[in-house]
Amino acid sequence: MRTLAIAVICLLAAPPAFAGDLIAGTNRYETDMRSWPTGLHAGYYMYDSQGEIEIHSGPIPGGPVECHGAGFWTEKEIDGNGICIFGAAPDRWTVAFEMEKGNAFDKQIKNTYRRRGAWKVVEGTGKYWGMTGEGTFVTGPVVGGKKTTEWEGEVEIPK
Repeated sequence: MRTLAIAVICLLAAPPAFAGDLIAGTNRYETDMRSWPTGLHAGYYMYDSQGEIEIHSGPIPGGPVECHGAGFWTEKEIDGNGICIFGAAPDRWTVAFEMEKGNAFDKQIKNTYRRRGAWKVVEGTGKYWGMTGEGTFVTGPVVGGKKTTEWEGEVEIPK
């Protein structure tokens, strides 16, 4: 019994597995998109986006962002993944993202990019070297000719 009590105390006293800073922001960018039909109501797409990030909370300043992605669509679903690179050299951080399953495709709705998914930091350079983190995103409507993406999560930047 004493061993069990010591084990419980050790578990309660252990630091959390990930104790980073909460972060949230909005990407606003122009997108160059290409697509190829693969069937009557299906296809493959690729895109490149460049723009700016506005940080709402967290330890990272706003600045440039570029995102590159690809995926498939059918009349029922859009699927895809890619990367976003935040910041300017030499201080940049890159996330890999993937859309959730079940992102419905509605060919009747124009300029409605409500896609949801998750992101994870895969690399950092300069002051972001060793950065880790993850979170979620939801893409938004086109505003002023620019696509938008709202994202949030938790990051840890080594000091």
